Amino acid sequence: MRRMIVTLSIVLAAMAISAGAASAAENCMIGDAALCAANPNCHWDFQRRGCEQGPPPHEDACAAHEGKDICNGDTTIGCKWNADKGKCESAH
Repeated sequence: MRRMIVTLSIVLAAMAISAGAASAAENCMIGDAALCAANPNCHWDFQRRGCEQGPPPHEDACAAHEGKDICNGDTTIGCKWNADKGKCESAH
């Protein structure tokens, strides 16, 4: 009788833990970047180092170029150096 009570308690605890994990995944409370990226409702925020809900914010692909020569030399995605802002931006 005691074994059955212990076994039943362990099964109920395991079910409660798995239900909590499913809820955390729905709310993007995931600590692993790969698991976060696999969830279509979440994105990994590199600044905060955490999983956030919704799609990632738009980021200009040309912003990766920090130098004027490299920026102006990139003709594949159409980057141009913005002298006023001092950064590389998309020409489109």
